[in-house]
Amino acid sequence: AGFPFGGAVSFGAMSAHIPDGGDCLMVYGPHVGVDSKGAVGTVERRGRAAGGSCCGSAVAASGYVADVLSGATEKAAIPDDPLHAQQAYVSDMLLPYAERLDTADNKMQELPYALYDAQQDMVGRIIEKAAAGVAGDGKIAVLGGVQINTPAGFSDYFLPLSFELYNNSGDLVEDFMSSTNRPFNKVKEIFPGALSNAELVAKVGQTLEANGYDKKTTLVATSLCCDEVNRPLEDAFSGDYDTNFNMGGLAGFPFGGAVSFGAMSAHIPDGGDCLMVYGPHVGVDSKGAVGTVERRGRAAGGSCCGS
Repeated sequence: AGFPFGGAVSFGAMSAHIPDGGDCLMVYGPHVGVDSKGAVGTVERRGRAAGGSCCGSAVAASGYVADVLSGATEKAAIPDDPLHAQQAYVSDMLLPYAERLDTADNKMQELPYALYDAQQDMVGRIIEKAAAGVAGDGKIAVLGGVQINTPAGFSDYFLPLSFELYNNSGDLVEDFMSSTNRPFNKVKEIFPGALSNAELVAKVGQTLEANGYDKKTTLVATSLCCDEVNRPLEDAFSGDYDTNFNMGGLAGFPFGGAVSFGAMSAHIPDGGDCLMVYGPHVGVDSKGAVGTVERRGRAAGGSCCGS
C-alpha cells in the first residue's frame, strides 16, 4: 500500500548511497485504480478479463477496519510471522481512519487519502529519526501524493499532496505546496467544476492575457465577504495583479456600489484594465458538512458563511 516499511534503517542505507556532495528526493504515497468505466478502487490488468482491486492491500485493510468499527471482528494483534506482518501493519495503521471511511460518500475514493495521511505521519517520523544520515549540506526533498493507475494504453497519474524540503537536521526548510493548494476531494464531489484558488487564478490569467490584458496595468477589485477565510483568494489574485481594491461586505455583496466602482476605476494604471471578482462563500468541513468549516484555534469550528 506504499508504506515505507524499510523505515529509518532503509533511509539510512539510502543516505549512504547519495553521490558525494549531493542531495536526495523521496517520493511516496498509496495508489488507487480507476478502470475504463470510471470505477474507483479497481483496474483492468494484463491478461485478466475480470481486472481486480487496486490497491488490493488497501481494499483488504479497509474491509478489516470496517469490521472492527462495526464490532463484527476484534482488533487483531500484529503477527510474529513475517509472511503476514506488512498487511497486518497496513490494517493497523488504517484503523484511526475507520470512522472517516465509514462516513465517506465514496469509500474507495476516500481510501487513498486516508492512507496518504497515515503514510505522511510515518515519513515524518523517519525524517526526524534518520535525516542526519545525509552527509554534508545535503538536503532531503520529500514528495508525497497518490498514484492513480489506469487501464492499459492510458497514462498513469500522480496527485501531489505535499512537497517539502528538509535539511539533514530534520528541519523543514521550505514547503513548496502551501496548504491552500492541496486538493480537498470532498469539494469537487459537492460542487462539481469547482477550481482551487491556484487553478482559478491561472485560468483567469491565461484567459485575460489572450484578450489583451497586461498584468502590469491591471487592477483587480474583489467583492468577497469580510470573513477572514476569504483573504487567501484575494492574496492569490494579488500575487498576479498587485494589491486588490476591496468592494465587498457581509456575505460578499458589493455594498460599496457604484461609488466604490468609480473610485476603483480612478486607480486603474494608465492605459490599463480592471478585473472584478465577486460572489458569496460557503464552507465544507473535514467531514463533508456544508455550511460550516473548522477555524484556526477553535475546537468547534463555525458557520460559513455566518452572515
